[in-house]
Amino acid sequence: MILVHIEGYDPAPWIDELKRQAPDLDARARPDVDDPAAVEVAITWRLPFGVYRTFPNLRLIQSMAAGVDHILADPERPPRVPVARVVDPWMARSMVHHVTLAVLRWHRRMDWLEGRRATASWPTGIVFDADAVRVGVLGLGNLGQAVARAMQDLGFEAAGWSRSPKAIDGLVCHHGPDGLRDLAAWSSVLVCLLPLTAETAGILNAGLFALMPEGSLLVNVGRGGHLVEDDLTAALDSGRLAAAALDVFGTEPLPAGHRFWGDNRIYLTPHIASEINPVTATRAFVENIRRVRAGEAPVGLIDPAKGY
Repeated sequence: MILVHIEGYDPAPWIDELKRQAPDLDARARPDVDDPAAVEVAITWRLPFGVYRTFPNLRLIQSMAAGVDHILADPERPPRVPVARVVDPWMARSMVHHVTLAVLRWHRRMDWLEGRRATASWPTGIVFDADAVRVGVLGLGNLGQAVARAMQDLGFEAAGWSRSPKAIDGLVCHHGPDGLRDLAAWSSVLVCLLPLTAETAGILNAGLFALMPEGSLLVNVGRGGHLVEDDLTAALDSGRLAAAALDVFGTEPLPAGHRFWGDNRIYLTPHIASEINPVTATRAFVENIRRVRAGEAPVGLIDPAKGY
């Protein structure tokens, strides 16, 4: 049996797609699981804590997102069961589109130009220096590499950072604390695509912002826990950052009274940067179910000790 659970959403379309692509699968939502011992794969987003341990024959926990922090945070998660993130080219393309929109909006000064409507006149002598756009990408997994390549395709310089060393053809890769500082000092745009772990929580903070060039852009499409919100406001007020594009927040949805709503220097979106497509993602799920049943490693297998 395959459990499908998406906290806050109807799992029926996903169950239908699973059955369409693999008619032999017995896919069900939680209320319809009459025998917990029959559950072999759990495809989930924010399953309530303590539920995984009720499935004694669970063979795979499959995240419905690129992140797995919502799974690893469960203190009762059975450690013997492998955890996989979803790997889907559709999601990478969606992330590329979202980050590209944010970078070009800042680079082409669209907020300022749109503000000229009130004067019914255009400024003169506008220059957009593309050679000065240097995009640093924090996190060099599937999504991070796709974003870095896309920035290069636009004619911008790009480089990346990861916790441990990586070698990627055509991309300067930094690692470790010194590498993080070097990348921040180089980047006029800093894009966070890191997994949320104990080591990366609060990584977007005053110390990092102080290293960045004056008037830079921050793009956070990782997790809300990466950002120290007060430090962002201070960096915007000082001019160290000119703008920020935030798709993720410490509390989601962003509370109605939160100060970010009234700050026009912050581009706000509701955690939609990397869309998940039922058809293409289900292909990945079906493949991982096949792999687990065949005794093979699933695609997107994560290391719980690292958190990604």
